[in-house]
Amino acid sequence: MAFTKILNSKSGTKDVVNEENDEDVIIFTANDYKTEFDAKAYLNFYYSKEAMETGTRLSLFALPMFAHIIKNSIPDSNKKCTLIDIGAGPTVYSALCFREVVEKIYLTDYVDQSLNILKSWQNRTLDFDWKYVIKIIKRTEGGLPLVGKQFEDFEEKARECVKKGGIFKSDVHSDEICDWDECGIEEKEFDILVSVFCLESACSNYDEYKKSLKRLSNIIKPGGKLILGSVVEDDTYNSGVNSKSGKSTIFTLLHLTEKFIKECLEEVGMNMNTYKEYLLGNEGVLFLMVSKKI
Repeated sequence: MAFTKILNSKSGTKDVVNEENDEDVIIFTANDYKTEFDAKAYLNFYYSKEAMETGTRLSLFALPMFAHIIKNSIPDSNKKCTLIDIGAGPTVYSALCFREVVEKIYLTDYVDQSLNILKSWQNRTLDFDWKYVIKIIKRTEGGLPLVGKQFEDFEEKARECVKKGGIFKSDVHSDEICDWDECGIEEKEFDILVSVFCLESACSNYDEYKKSLKRLSNIIKPGGKLILGSVVEDDTYNSGVNSKSGKSTIFTLLHLTEKFIKECLEEVGMNMNTYKEYLLGNEGVLFLMVSKKI
């Protein structure tokens, strides 16, 4: 493992050099997302064709499985469900995975740059190809591989769900999470809430985490589902090569354990008898689904 040495520190941000290959990186904290997070770099780092060829994100396996479980549990007469993704970033994988499960999908994020990318995707002006991600989602779902226009049809179903829902700003540190009136959203409780790699990025301490998780639980309908993706047993992640600095950009994470997450879920009113998880301990990632108590 390469040795990392801190060269200097200012305003909570640290310039770091990797002595093995002399590659400069920068470390930022939760307070730096608005100014330092490069949404396009993140998208390319994790979801581009090259990224899919070198390693697949666990979310592309876990979310379709949870979507399948939920789809099979909803009566055909009641499939007008709503889903909200809190902290979607510049990604649409939740919409792609749940396109045939719910009627309305709301994608939200704290960073304006990410919201702009989501809107560009919705308007079909985004210069990014989701085909390679769709391939993996479809492979997980089963059935014949997609060909030709089928990729467009797949993505279009997701767009239609988001069109019926919306794209707007969220903040897990705000009591209401979203300004519902300003967004013109009638629903203030949702059947399914998805939040992937968000809380550990946005929260600097455990008290903030617990309060933010409670806010998420407040906007889930009684009996509704929470799907949470978390980085566990780690305290940083790479968000890609920043287009302005040309440096690999690292953000800090709140160090979480599976035990702590479960304790918090119980505290905020989740029914732990419904708890299901998908854990790859060697990858340091936990995906879980749990229902809110009725």
